[in-house]
Amino acid sequence: MENAGKKSKFSKIKSGFTTQNILCLFVILCPIFDIASFLFRNAFETNISISTFLRPIIPICVLLCIFIKSKNKTKLKLFLIGLTYIIYAICHLLIVRPLFTGCSYGSMMTEIQYICNFTFIMVDLIAYYYTFKIQKDDTAQQIEQKRLGIEKLKKSIVIMLAVYICSILLAIITHTSSYTYGETSTGYKGWIESGNSLSAILCLGLFVAFVQVKSSNLKWRIFSIITIALTGAYLCFAIGTRVGLFGFFISLALFVMYEVIFSKNKKVLIAGLTILAIGIIAVILLGSKTLQRRKQISEVAENNIDSSTGELLHVSTSMLDIYNSIVNGTMEEGYMSEAQKQATVDLYEYTKEHNIASNDNRMQQLIYNVFLVKHQQNPITILFGNGYNTNFREMRMENEIHCFALNFGIIGFILYIGTFIVIMIYSVVQALKHIKKLNSNLMMYLSGCALSLVLATVSGFVFFASSCMVVIVVSNVLLLNEIEKLKKEDGTKINKY
Repeated sequence: MENAGKKSKFSKIKSGFTTQNILCLFVILCPIFDIASFLFRNAFETNISISTFLRPIIPICVLLCIFIKSKNKTKLKLFLIGLTYIIYAICHLLIVRPLFTGCSYGSMMTEIQYICNFTFIMVDLIAYYYTFKIQKDDTAQQIEQKRLGIEKLKKSIVIMLAVYICSILLAIITHTSSYTYGETSTGYKGWIESGNSLSAILCLGLFVAFVQVKSSNLKWRIFSIITIALTGAYLCFAIGTRVGLFGFFISLALFVMYEVIFSKNKKVLIAGLTILAIGIIAVILLGSKTLQRRKQISEVAENNIDSSTGELLHVSTSMLDIYNSIVNGTMEEGYMSEAQKQATVDLYEYTKEHNIASNDNRMQQLIYNVFLVKHQQNPITILFGNGYNTNFREMRMENEIHCFALNFGIIGFILYIGTFIVIMIYSVVQALKHIKKLNSNLMMYLSGCALSLVLATVSGFVFFASSCMVVIVVSNVLLLNEIEKLKKEDGTKINKY
């Protein structure tokens, strides 16, 4: 009897190690990986952390299982996809290698790290897609298993948000939280490396969490509401980023709007409008770290004066020093390529002519990199990129959409961002085709996926963040499943008539 009991426990544990459960656990572990990375890097003053090596293990193992169990046709498809990314990575690195100069922020090793990091987003996407996406040839049992897995996946996002918020609140209470903007000690981001990426993770996760508010399980519904409330309060008052402040209000407003349009839920309308009104009034009366940060940025820009001319600066003081050394001919040999020098001069003149703020880093990065591609006049770098870490520190691009197009080339843009754009276009087309059967869940997933692309364009540190990659991948898989569900339901109704 004792042996039978042990076998029963072992079989239960073994049955729990499914690819679905492992990938759901991977979502929940995202904040743990981020915290471990931050603490490790600060403790040992290094750019490499243990989570850099631990994080890829789970999706790689799952992908290997999928590859082994899949049919020959799927194996060939996965092999060709992998080969495509390997060939691109080799071409990109060979082209970028001679472009490193004295001003480069990184090296070939850091460029390799970024290429590997971006490739893992496709590993994640394929792993989650084949594990949770309901396929045409799935059996009834497989469809049911995937439906149950999808519910677990949604819950894992809410749990992930709860872990993030609890860790941040603990850091704030214990006075160990890092500042979102260290130079001005503004905003709190707990034990997380980047406040911008944290904002994106929480905001995109909210689009899934709001769907869980309608769960049939009362305890889970209450847990989701509490998590959303704490996340919203933190994003509005404590983190200090525009993505956080506006992201919460946008996700809440869209949830209310979709519920009213598709579910005719008047209770949600009243509750939602009340929360929005209270939130806006509270931000105005109590203040917000975001508003404080905007004021600081404005003051810095107004007081950034060129000491030699007494005029308002339109680039940072470090970029001004580089510009002066180029114009005066005092720059040391090998510090910048000719294309980089010309791009810097053009940047200085363009920002002055168009009155761009000296601390508008993202606009300056875009201007500089556009001029750099222009002066390189090299079709190969246009296709395969001119390198993310080859430029001066301030000119490394934060906005992924621009960065992939310019620093990783047209091919890199297609391989890394193109897939998500295709999913978005496909989902919009299908939603319009079946517009009469749309529901609020689908629209929330669609809005969350759309916001990820918007943030990658106007904000940055979205696809660059490993944990945010996972949230984006999960959101896209949930969206695709909801689209297929919509098509099936609409088709069923048509057949009945």
